[in-house]
Amino acid sequence: MHELYLIKKTETQDDSFFQYFYRDRDNYKDIIIDYTTLDVNVYDYIFDSLIWIPSANPAFPGRPKDIGFNTTGLTLFDENSASSLCSIFTAWRDLFKNGPSEIRKLMYSVEDNMSFDRDYTIEKLEKIINFSKQLSGGEYYLYHVGI
Repeated sequence: MHELYLIKKTETQDDSFFQYFYRDRDNYKDIIIDYTTLDVNVYDYIFDSLIWIPSANPAFPGRPKDIGFNTTGLTLFDENSASSLCSIFTAWRDLFKNGPSEIRKLMYSVEDNMSFDRDYTIEKLEKIINFSKQLSGGEYYLYHVGI
């Protein structure tokens, strides 16, 4: 499960804060605005388009610029990510609205097939779209924790 936290920007957020936010998140309830998850199967299904989104890697000093979501680690999105995040997740939401109630992707073998619930996924995508819109004002970060 991928976790996404919409958090307020503060003047005291340094490299250490971003490296340990997830571990210490219970100490930061005052800056966590909202939270959602993205199922691994959905993430894998849409992954190729996620690499188009500008991001930063908070696991490294200085939070170097990056692209996409860090599948097994941390990713940070800000106002520079907002437009791409919103557009890409909106496109997937709109596409899934036209799909069956259970979306399946055939893999190399039957055991590898993945599926997920359309309506539940649309709810999650709408929440991420809302987070993305809030990023554009420059007052928030979207903090992603990979699997």
